[in-house]
Amino acid sequence: MLLSLDHARAGTDPRLQQALANWQQGQTLTVAVIGGSITTGYAASPPRQRGWAGQLQRWLLAQPGKGKVTFINAGVSGTDSAAAVQRLDAHVLDAQPDLVIVEFGVNDEWLDPATRRSSYEGLVRRLLSAPKPAAVFTLHLTQQGNQARGSVEEQLRIARHYGLSHLDFGAWMQARVAAGQGSWSALYDEPVHPNQRGHDAIAAALVEQISAALSSAPAPAPTVPAALHGRDHEFTRSWSGDQLLSYANQGFTRGGDVHPEWPRQQPGWVSTRDDSHASFLVWGRQIAVFHAESEHYRNLEAWVDDGTVVTLRGQVPERKGYLGWSHTLVGRDLEPGPHLLHVRVKRDEWQGSGRPASLLAVMAAGLQGVELQRFDFERKPAGGAGLISTDAPELQFIGRMERKRVEGQSAVRLSWSGNELRARFTGESIAFSFEPHGVSYYTVWVDQQPHRLQVRGERGEWVLRQPLPAGEHELRLVKRTEGSQGDATLLGLRLAPASRLLTPPPARPLRLVVYGDSITAGACNGDLGADQYEDLSTHDGTRAYGAITAERLGADYFGQAVSGIGLTATWHDMLQHQVWDRVAPRLDAPFAPPDPAKPEIVVINLGQNDHGFPNSMGQKLSPEFGARYLDFLRRLRQRHPGARLVIAVGGMTAWKDEPRLVKALDDAYATLRAEGDQLVWRYTFQAFAYAHPRIDVHAQMADELTHFLRTEVLK
Repeated sequence: MLLSLDHARAGTDPRLQQALANWQQGQTLTVAVIGGSITTGYAASPPRQRGWAGQLQRWLLAQPGKGKVTFINAGVSGTDSAAAVQRLDAHVLDAQPDLVIVEFGVNDEWLDPATRRSSYEGLVRRLLSAPKPAAVFTLHLTQQGNQARGSVEEQLRIARHYGLSHLDFGAWMQARVAAGQGSWSALYDEPVHPNQRGHDAIAAALVEQISAALSSAPAPAPTVPAALHGRDHEFTRSWSGDQLLSYANQGFTRGGDVHPEWPRQQPGWVSTRDDSHASFLVWGRQIAVFHAESEHYRNLEAWVDDGTVVTLRGQVPERKGYLGWSHTLVGRDLEPGPHLLHVRVKRDEWQGSGRPASLLAVMAAGLQGVELQRFDFERKPAGGAGLISTDAPELQFIGRMERKRVEGQSAVRLSWSGNELRARFTGESIAFSFEPHGVSYYTVWVDQQPHRLQVRGERGEWVLRQPLPAGEHELRLVKRTEGSQGDATLLGLRLAPASRLLTPPPARPLRLVVYGDSITAGACNGDLGADQYEDLSTHDGTRAYGAITAERLGADYFGQAVSGIGLTATWHDMLQHQVWDRVAPRLDAPFAPPDPAKPEIVVINLGQNDHGFPNSMGQKLSPEFGARYLDFLRRLRQRHPGARLVIAVGGMTAWKDEPRLVKALDDAYATLRAEGDQLVWRYTFQAFAYAHPRIDVHAQMADELTHFLRTEVLK
């Protein structure tokens, strides 16, 4: 043996003791090691046999009087814990290991510090909380000279927090050097990778610690404590190969290098054109691109939604003769739901070179269910006096909504998706007093920074957790979810002491009103997987095509949409003509007063449920649909006498599946035109989805509608 490791190792984890005790009693011990190139045995000869992992495997197999040993080397060169947590199931957990040794001290040093803390802890938590929890042993390696130690020190704090057995090999070796019993140069021929003697030393140190654990009696396993760095990397997903599909693409084709040590990895996207760009639908609070880097690749640029553009370094001159691999973070602190990732070839000195630019996969973290999400507003009991009334003249309310009195005070019930409040204020805090009716969700923009708000439970005040900078602020509160699913009555606003409302933002010159069904409401547009209505946090009308188009046009948005509704058929108890002109999508809601005078565009996108509901029972579109539709248009014209009417259809497949639906719309358009109505247009969306459209399809629909309105309707 080399030297006692007491100063560089932790006490034995009871989980490790139990796994080894079971092995001593004749049970099979399944061991997995996961890490980068040092785990694969790089610089040992031969690597898999004489690397530290191969030596540990041979020692375990040679132990007499114990059960069998199954050994899995899940090392993948050039990867870090952020990539490892994405491959953990397929490469490690599917084998239901009893013991997992984790080694990322060197490669994590190149990760963004916040990411490496979260990803390393997420990997540990997933191992400890798997259906068959594994004992976790953390191995902390550094480069030659025991530097750098940034990631190692962070990993050690995590290991101690979870009570894991661990080996700080860099500290152990440094103590030996200080005692004159060894040298770093003997174990390394270059700065990063240990040579054969280095692998021998790592293996011997590990064997000593496992031998000590073999001789100790098991103790009760500890519970998994609360996370130190959040739980985002417990909830991950990657998209690659056929799963990484672009919804918009110019110039990228399938191809590019794959990682030779990553089993079953499929090619990504590659381009040699200067003008290539592509967009992808992804989910998560953190979005990263996994890509190759070498002296021969070009750089890419990427951004999430409307966020900051990040360079993906593919052109790395020091990678001579071999590929490297990079996990590059593009978006952080996002909503845990859907996002649009945009990638393009970077315009730089390599333009026209014909060199490839490539991305292999998209990796996301932070896909927690709503029960684990932390919203940006905290509910507190009602705060008493000082509440700003909803009838304050500085407040702008946009949309159809019910103004009422609650306990003698002015209040506004926000029901329709898209109902909006705009204001300007001073101070360092903002809160809203609500009386919930079910569960509803909102986006609150303060100075164009979005914050998520969930309103549920008893009456109270929802306070923004994050303090605001002193000074003036611009506010937008927009309802995301449908009123038919839940809404809330806004009782007032509360500002910081000595703060005040300011004159409201300038009024917008145009209004866009869209009458529709679940497509227009944005139902299921954030669902990952099948459509569902149990968790409405994934339904977001602010990212539906109508709301996006209104923002692009600088228009107020009135979203009059209800899931499942039609003119002749409905999935619930309401038909469109019964609720279209009410302050809420309820049969008992009051009728809305006339809309304020303003130039407006009215879009009608109905018919999906008139076809879909009877079709689900083997029936046809009602023969009354055409007459009902024309009558509805005439009623709309009465309410919107000077509006530009757009008869639209699309977003799902009713118009493809039922020719009579399209004919009814065409006939209604022709009839109005023949009657002299020159302010009517007809449009069919080409973008569609077989299930409810996600935000990528909504983005395409908004592109189409914005272009059509600007070039045909508003010209």
